[in-house]
Amino acid sequence: MATATDMITGLEDQVLETVKQGQEAIVKAVRTWADASKNLIPDLPPLPFADQLPNTTEIIENAFAFADKLLASQREFAAAILDAAKPVLGAADKAVKSNGGVAKPAPASKTSAAA
Repeated sequence: MATATDMITGLEDQVLETVKQGQEAIVKAVRTWADASKNLIPDLPPLPFADQLPNTTEIIENAFAFADKLLASQREFAAAILDAAKPVLGAADKAVKSNGGVAKPAPASKTSAAA
């Protein structure tokens, strides 16, 4: 029987494959449009200070480099949160594993019943 992790991984793979297929279709459509339109756009004069501006490839590379750094920072943050919450999460993980993966509801406390 597949574990929850196996099922989630399978679903993630399906989502990534669907995204990839959609991206390929869009790239093909943009390529077709660009090939058909390239002769319709007149030559434009150079912009002032154009030599100081990044080109489109540099803009994309810089944006994804930043996104990589941001994602790495978020990963470190999530790991730090898990580490900080380890005393509570350890007990919760142990309870889930000892119940065969089925979490039992905690009995209502006086504080939660009054709320």
